[in-house]
Amino acid sequence: MVLVGNSSRSCLGDFDKGNHEETDSKRNLQLSTFRQSSSASVTRNIKAIFKRPGFINSSRESSIADHAGPMTYAHSYNDAVSYFISMNAEPSLKDSLACMRNGLCLRRISRRKQVIYIFKLENDETITWKDGAKRLELDSIKDIRTGNMASNYREEYGVSSKVSDFWITIIYNVSNKLKALHVVAENEHDFSLFFNCICGLVKSRRELMESISVPDNEKFANFHWHRTVSERKEDETKDTLTFEDVKRLCNKFHIYCSSNHLLKFFIIADVNHNGLLNFQEFQTFVGLLKERPEVRKIWNKFTKGSRTMDFEMFYRFLTDVQKENISREKAFQIFVQFRKPKHSLLYEEDFVKFLGGQPYVRGIEEDYTKPLNHYFIASSHNTYLLGKQVGETPSVEGYVQVLQQGCRCIEIDIWDDDMGPVVCHGFLTAAIPLINVVEIIKKYAFITSPFPLVISLEINCNKENQIIANSIFQNCFGSLLYYPSESVTALPSPMELRHKIILKGKKTMITLPFGNGGSLSNTESTSSSCSSSLDSEIESTSKGKDNQSSSSIQRMKRIKKKNVVVTRELLATCGLHGLKFRNFSLPDSKTPAHCFSFDEKAFDSMQKDKTLELSIDKHNRRFLMRVYPHALRYKSSNFNPIKFWKLGVQMVAANWQTNDLGQQINLAMFQLYNRKHGVLHSGYVLKPPRLLPTVSKALSIPQIYKQLHTDPIKLKLKILSAQLLPKPTEIKNSKEASFAPYVTVELISDEELSTPLTVKRGTKYSNTIACTENCKENGFNPVWNMTIHATFKSLDFAFVKFTVKTGEFQLATSCFRLQLLRSGYRSIPLYNSEGELYIFSTLFIYTRLD
Repeated sequence: MVLVGNSSRSCLGDFDKGNHEETDSKRNLQLSTFRQSSSASVTRNIKAIFKRPGFINSSRESSIADHAGPMTYAHSYNDAVSYFISMNAEPSLKDSLACMRNGLCLRRISRRKQVIYIFKLENDETITWKDGAKRLELDSIKDIRTGNMASNYREEYGVSSKVSDFWITIIYNVSNKLKALHVVAENEHDFSLFFNCICGLVKSRRELMESISVPDNEKFANFHWHRTVSERKEDETKDTLTFEDVKRLCNKFHIYCSSNHLLKFFIIADVNHNGLLNFQEFQTFVGLLKERPEVRKIWNKFTKGSRTMDFEMFYRFLTDVQKENISREKAFQIFVQFRKPKHSLLYEEDFVKFLGGQPYVRGIEEDYTKPLNHYFIASSHNTYLLGKQVGETPSVEGYVQVLQQGCRCIEIDIWDDDMGPVVCHGFLTAAIPLINVVEIIKKYAFITSPFPLVISLEINCNKENQIIANSIFQNCFGSLLYYPSESVTALPSPMELRHKIILKGKKTMITLPFGNGGSLSNTESTSSSCSSSLDSEIESTSKGKDNQSSSSIQRMKRIKKKNVVVTRELLATCGLHGLKFRNFSLPDSKTPAHCFSFDEKAFDSMQKDKTLELSIDKHNRRFLMRVYPHALRYKSSNFNPIKFWKLGVQMVAANWQTNDLGQQINLAMFQLYNRKHGVLHSGYVLKPPRLLPTVSKALSIPQIYKQLHTDPIKLKLKILSAQLLPKPTEIKNSKEASFAPYVTVELISDEELSTPLTVKRGTKYSNTIACTENCKENGFNPVWNMTIHATFKSLDFAFVKFTVKTGEFQLATSCFRLQLLRSGYRSIPLYNSEGELYIFSTLFIYTRLD
């Protein structure tokens, strides 16, 4: 996300000159660059540049040399084009690129030093500095922050706020590790040059990758010929593209096809058999490559072999096949939207475009007026960690990432340090200052959801640091903090608590006045900081070893920390209070503001006792509960959250840094998909009806389940095809003949299926898993046509996971809550192993629930 902040204008004269490494040659280059970019051409309006589909390279050789853009959308990126258009920003993108190719002097900021380097743009895809020794690939950028949104780093490095408007922080990924580049420009003009260059190219490269999914074959061919071959009309008749050019073009766009597959279409398109394609032949090649035989079969069925589809056919398709409850007027608007201008009928290409542009999940108008305990709440465990639970580098980026994805319950572990309260995983990790964490939370707390944010505090620090921590919370959050009223008898609703932050602290040997949150019982404080794993090691190197506040002595002191007593003042700031569980009958177990917390193994042990299991269910119909991963999950792996949701647990905390099955189910429950598709990021989901009615006796619960019992639901699911599967860099060209994409489908539920899974044109692996056949050497549009049938007892906790693989290598995944999938033919998005949305890859499926 590109976030633009405002502060006072200044120059680099505010820095300590002792840290500068500035030479006369660099100053001369800076002056020369400024003069070049200040010419008349600089006045070109940026609006015209950003409205173009993308930047056109003048060199054909460089345009086919490497990848044209990234394969995925980052969770957080959201460009600032609208900001610069509204400000009528200059210089233009073209002038910014020209300047950056020559080199621009910027000051790189780190904890230890501030050094001026010449930053250059290389091949319009890489930023280099330190004479080329350091490189930043534009496609690796995850976030861009300026001004106030980058102030946490500026303040941490002790840099004056006077340079805030010239500061740029770029978060990027290298070998699955997050890094941060912090630079400050000399003046506003240089800031705009660098910022326009970065934002413009990132936007352009992503738009270019989006273009390969355009169903219009002629538009696709025209677009890519003019970008990669020539813009001149007279060159369209020349035989230009060799087969090697076509292969490089496919590689440039991550297109996953073997040479044999491409050569088959190249030979057909090469009408004069000279081994070269002109523009018309290239159009033929694109048409063959993008052919959709599975869609043609659907088309022929409804048009009875006609070349066109009229509105009556289209309306019947919407209502009978897609099961859309839609008026004829609304249907006609869609019909007009997808038909060609000045045409009264749909053609097959229009129909393909329609199928690819339809929503794939149901629109839900969620009711947010119920008490807080009626909802499942998207929750994170040890949010400050980006990787494993042991030896990792804590980072504020953990909070940024989960809050941008709609998480509504995060965790802060507070420990002692010489510099005051810090956030860390005890003695297992280094630490970061609490103030840095709190400030970043305030900035991102409501960036995607207006509903309340719960902060689960694990307080392991002494009295002095608790006083400091309490002051930090009150001063930073201020009026955002929620304090329960004296007469509260039930929890307020998410709607009532919009834009409120709720601190959850654990009660200890203290009694508070009733007006500050209810009477407190004598309990002990223990840490729930334990957990999980990540197969790929990720850490934030924006905070290196020198950036850690924790000395070895301080970390050793944390080993002996036990039974910390939480101060009255800090507990009074908390709107929810954690209790150590003894039983569900004690008076404190019936106060609205209490919350029990269990690790997964303690919960599993309780669940084995059927009487206790019913008591858990009863408790969670009125009050809150949180479950988190066990300490043995030191690699940050995740459990299956369904068994906890099934008993009404509201806050099932996951390790969001690990995109395993547990986290994918977690995201699917909360509909946390990319905003490009318009899916809500509220972080709150109303529980199923069977978990809502309160009861006076736990033994009454089975009767509720009987009364609310639903009939079995039959599922028919077809895996028809995929579009534009990516070619991972791990797969070498020498092995291309061995790749053969296939899809594994896994049905996930809290109950066994009512009837066994049946599979047609595929293989049944188990009662819940089926697999398509292989589609050899074709990743552009592989077709499978597998059909499965299954019957569910309930869809409350029913999910389906799709995994696209070749051999044992995973290409893409997607996981959905079954009751949210729309009926009929739909193109669903695919995600990489880190959970990032592929820009152009989709899976074409058919779903019907009866």
